[in-house]
Amino acid sequence: MKFEFSLPRNTKLKALNMVVNSNDRFHNVDKAKITKRIRVFAYWHTLANKDKERTAFSPSTPCEVTVTIYSPTNSKLDPPNLYPTVKAIIDGMTDAGIWTDDNHKVIKKLSFVYGGLSEEKGHYRLVFDIERVRDD
Repeated sequence: MKFEFSLPRNTKLKALNMVVNSNDRFHNVDKAKITKRIRVFAYWHTLANKDKERTAFSPSTPCEVTVTIYSPTNSKLDPPNLYPTVKAIIDGMTDAGIWTDDNHKVIKKLSFVYGGLSEEKGHYRLVFDIERVRDD
């Protein structure tokens, strides 16, 4: 199952920011507002695009998540630094019913991959590839 999110690059206008980097030094209130904005966006985007017939991942049907991050610029990018943004998206996906909870019993593995340049100017593109963990 795949979900794609396109998030605009941050600007000086904090009211429009949609990306939180681990290296950012936002005031706690500003960071909370951005995180909530991302979570709500992810909830509605996931709800609109999910397979309504599919049951949620749970401890009895765990999954692995690979996040491919496409950068808006050619500058260096450290994909795991976008973890605060990814966490807010995962929380929104939890609210939308993709999994029962986002704990270690449901999401067994979370990995980051750099995907190259985003095709949309000025936007990060995050692709969440979710696969069920197979019992061996």
